[in-house]
Amino acid sequence: MRNNARMAFAGICGAVVYAIADFFLYLGTDYFSGDKLSVWQVPEWRLMASMWIAVIGSLLLLAGYMSLSKMYVDVFKKAGNILSIPFTLCFGGVLYMHYAIGVYGALTYNSAVKAGVTQEQFTVLLSNAESWLNPLTLTLIALGYSTEIVLLYGILSGKFGLKKRVAAFMFGGYAVVAGILILIAKLTGDWGITCSLESLLETTFFIPAFLYWRQKEASL
Repeated sequence: MRNNARMAFAGICGAVVYAIADFFLYLGTDYFSGDKLSVWQVPEWRLMASMWIAVIGSLLLLAGYMSLSKMYVDVFKKAGNILSIPFTLCFGGVLYMHYAIGVYGALTYNSAVKAGVTQEQFTVLLSNAESWLNPLTLTLIALGYSTEIVLLYGILSGKFGLKKRVAAFMFGGYAVVAGILILIAKLTGDWGITCSLESLLETTFFIPAFLYWRQKEASL
């Protein structure tokens, strides 16, 4: 029980570490303007720092997903294995979106510019690639949010043995953090800071698992 709670806590830490990796990737960029050049024109040292920080975050997230899967099986029995499929694929999606879309795109841009490829040519090349990647990206995002639905059901129905107010505190806390980052973005004009919010949302995957295993441990 204790190890499962520790793994869930590791998952929470992993989401925070990924948010830090996002800061290195998007801080100072005009992400929401649609100006791709702003996102790509990131110093290479920041891209590499983001990549290595995300490696640590990935290991922590993996522990969290293992704990979450064990909770699903413990609560939903055989159905838990099926319900674990979406967030297992979502873990692969986290790696894909950070490395393939975030880090690799910007590194490729920097290399292309050094090789003499014009910004206009690279924009066309990447736009064509994204047209193929977008369906996969949207599917992975949907899988992630489907996990939230199962977690909410487990909390509100009492299947996890947690009080309903856990959901309010969990998402309320996230809303407060999101509000603070949005306020900072408005004051500074740096909306790239808000790109960490998606990673921070993943803390809500593992908080119920952490509380569930701690509760099981206390009941022994």
